[in-house]
Amino acid sequence: MPGTVNAQNMTADRNLLSEKELLYVKDFLSWELLAMKKCNEAASMCADAQIQQLLRENGKKHQQHYEMLLSHLQ
Repeated sequence: MPGTVNAQNMTADRNLLSEKELLYVKDFLSWELLAMKKCNEAASMCADAQIQQLLRENGKKHQQHYEMLLSHLQ
């Protein structure tokens, strides 16, 4: 039924994540790390200084997201 909560899917402590949730977070971390690496790689191959700077800034944003996700797990 829509709107009902399945008690089996909820953890006893709201600070704990289920196994499935941890897998999602692991995927998110992997995606952010990959995006950061791709931005930095593209920036190193770019000849235009403005585009290179934008790519590096974008890579730093992905790094911040990665670090933020990681900090929530600690």
